[in-house]
Amino acid sequence: MSLKRTLAITKKQFLSIGHDPRSLALMILAPIMAMLIFGFAFGTQPEHVKVVIVNHDHGTLASQFINKINHTDLDITTSTNKSEAKNQVKNGQSVAAIIFPNDFTADALPRLAPRGGQLLPPKGTKITVFLDTTDQQLSAVVNSSLAAASQKMESGSGSSLPITFSTDYAFPKAKDAGYINYFAAGIMVFAITVFTTLLTLLAFVGERTSGTLDRLRITPANETEIVVGYELAFGAIAAVQGILLLAVAYFVYHILIIGSVFLAGLLIVLTAIDAQIIGVLISAAAKRESQAVQFLPFIIFPVFLLSGIFIPVQSLPNWLRPFSYVLPTTWAIDGIRDVLLRGWGLSHIWPHLLILLGFAVILSTLAIVGLKRNRQ
Repeated sequence: MSLKRTLAITKKQFLSIGHDPRSLALMILAPIMAMLIFGFAFGTQPEHVKVVIVNHDHGTLASQFINKINHTDLDITTSTNKSEAKNQVKNGQSVAAIIFPNDFTADALPRLAPRGGQLLPPKGTKITVFLDTTDQQLSAVVNSSLAAASQKMESGSGSSLPITFSTDYAFPKAKDAGYINYFAAGIMVFAITVFTTLLTLLAFVGERTSGTLDRLRITPANETEIVVGYELAFGAIAAVQGILLLAVAYFVYHILIIGSVFLAGLLIVLTAIDAQIIGVLISAAAKRESQAVQFLPFIIFPVFLLSGIFIPVQSLPNWLRPFSYVLPTTWAIDGIRDVLLRGWGLSHIWPHLLILLGFAVILSTLAIVGLKRNRQ
């Protein structure tokens, strides 16, 4: 083996990379982006979990307990109406409603006997927690924060207080749902997004490099017809893939489906449509298949880490969280979980459907504009 010839080939490769600044930039930026997103996504814990407190206590002990709660972990609002607080949990506005009874202070402290002034032990009291367990990470934060507050109360008083917790569930059918039920929606959306984007991206770039796209352009078909035609074809394929994924999740992993299977399937289909439009859009910036593949990390990592697949969006830093809401996958995952675990219908899910349709319209428009520019 000749070292000189080997080094010459190495030099040639570096020169080729240098003549392709777009590929060089992608190779440098993709690992940095992955490291940053992984660090911020997995390096933080859920904070500011929304709860509503109903304090009916006639004494001061409930207020002392509330002050002991870590207000970084829980974002507390108050209500005077127990039913209204529970409805906030049922509607997804809060993770829990924490309810203190009228005699919370009186029943938690020693009391005088009616006759003789003898000091009697406390009767004992309980805090009712009306909890949404569809996101187990958020409900776990609520439980741990209340337990920590209870320990602080006991250490402050120097003795144990007869305070117990009674948990009621906003969605009883989902109270014992395993993590796979929460996880499945994210994996379905992630799989359909990545594979559909990749398939569309490579196919579209392949047709451009082979000249098929140029031959289409000399036909009477305009850019809108070309883009929509591709979208219908790949969208149909992606929709079938999505429905198959839902079937596998149900029949193989036995995931819990409380709501409408049709509605969950519709959300997956819309996700697939958005994904293949993203593939068409990105293809406009790629001149060949190898360059197209280099764009994938900019799709995979944000979807994987910012859409709420593994960790709640609420656990992300405040500055990073808005990026989650500009991803179609965030809305899709949230909507599918609401259907599968909460049993919500169209009256609750229509904003998710509308947003996914909005992404499709906007991305299609950008793809058409991109294709027109490439013609010029």
